[in-house]
Amino acid sequence: MNTPSCAVCGEPMKRNGRTSSGRVRWRCRNADCGSSRTQPRDNSAHDLRCGLNWLFSKQSQAEHMLPARTLRRKCELMWSLWPPVPVVDEVHHVVHVDGIHLHRDAVVLIAVADGHVIGWHIARSERSAAWQCLMARIAPPDVLVCDGGGGIMKAARTMWPDTRIQRCLFHVQANIMELTGMRPRLEAGKRLRRIAVALARVRNKDDAAAWLVSYNQWEQDFAGFLAEKSRYADGSMNDMHQRLVKARFMIRRRLREDRLFTFLDEELAAVGSVPSMNNLIESWNGRLRDMLRHHRGLRLIRQLKAICWWCHQHTEHPETDAWLAANAITDRQLEDLYRHAWEQSQQGTYETFGIPTRYGAGIDWNDFHTRVQWQSND
Repeated sequence: MNTPSCAVCGEPMKRNGRTSSGRVRWRCRNADCGSSRTQPRDNSAHDLRCGLNWLFSKQSQAEHMLPARTLRRKCELMWSLWPPVPVVDEVHHVVHVDGIHLHRDAVVLIAVADGHVIGWHIARSERSAAWQCLMARIAPPDVLVCDGGGGIMKAARTMWPDTRIQRCLFHVQANIMELTGMRPRLEAGKRLRRIAVALARVRNKDDAAAWLVSYNQWEQDFAGFLAEKSRYADGSMNDMHQRLVKARFMIRRRLREDRLFTFLDEELAAVGSVPSMNNLIESWNGRLRDMLRHHRGLRLIRQLKAICWWCHQHTEHPETDAWLAANAITDRQLEDLYRHAWEQSQQGTYETFGIPTRYGAGIDWNDFHTRVQWQSND
C-alpha cells in the first residue's frame, strides 16, 4: 500500500492502526502537525472475483449465498469492464475457429488452440472483415480447422495465405444430410445419406480413397436420374430432384477445394496431429450456451460481456483480478474511444452516431445504450 502524504503539511504519514470497519488509520510523522486520516480498503479485486465466480456457476441470484442485492452490487464492476483480448505471437500448429450467435443480434468469433482460448471478436455477423479482425491478432498457424462458412475462407486468404485449411467433416456431413433428409424415400437419397455418414468415419488414406470411390459410383449410377427435368406451368424447366442436384454440386465444390482430407497430409502429421472435425470448439460453445442458460434474462450487452469474460478466463495466462480491476477498459473509456475515432474520421456522420466506416464490421456500442430513429417501434 502506498504511503499517503499529509494534506496539511505535506509530510509522509505512518500507520496508526485500523478503524472498526477495517480501514487503515494514518497519522502525520510531524509531531507539530499531528493530523490523521483513514484510507479505505480496496475491495475491487474481491468484488470482481465474486462476480466471475457467480457468472461461471449454475446458481441464480436467489440461490447464491450472498443476498441478491449484495451480489448485484459486487457484480457491478464486472459488468462495467471489458476484458483485454490477447495478442498471440506464438505460432500454433492447429487453430480452431467458430462463432457463437446470439440470435440475429450479434456473434462472438472465437479462436482456440492447444486447449485454451487465444482470441475473440464481437461482430454483427460472420463477415470476412470481422474474421480478419480476429485473425489480425493471431500469428498464422499451420492448419486452420473451421466449418468454412461466413467469410472465413476469404479472411484466411487475406490474413493467413500460407495456412492450410481443414473443413470440419461433421459440418460437411450435416450439410449433405440437410439436403437428403433424415429419412429419404428415393434410393438416390438413401445412398447419398449413407455416403455422408461414412464421411465422418474417415480415419486414414484408405478410408478416404474408399469414400471417394463410393461417391463417384453414386454419381455414375444416378447420373440419368439427376438429369431429369420438370416443366412448370409457365413453360420454364428446372431440375426434378433439386435437393440432390444441389448436394452433388456442393460435394463437387468441396472436392475441388481439396480441403476435406488435409488432416491426412503426412508433412502436417509429422509436426503434430490434425483433427478432422471442430469438436473442440463446438464443445466449448456448448459450455458457453450452458452459462447463458443458467443466467437467463441477461440483456444482449451483458451476454456479450459474459462470453468475453469466459473466453478471457480460459486463456493460457489470464491477468489477475487486481490488474483487471485497475486496468481493464471501462464502458466510458470505450465510448470515448469511439467518439474520438469519429472525430478523427472524415467518413462518419453524426446521424450514424459517429462510427467510421472502417470500424463497421464490429458492434456499434451506441446500439446498446441509445435508440436511434430506425430502431423505433413506430
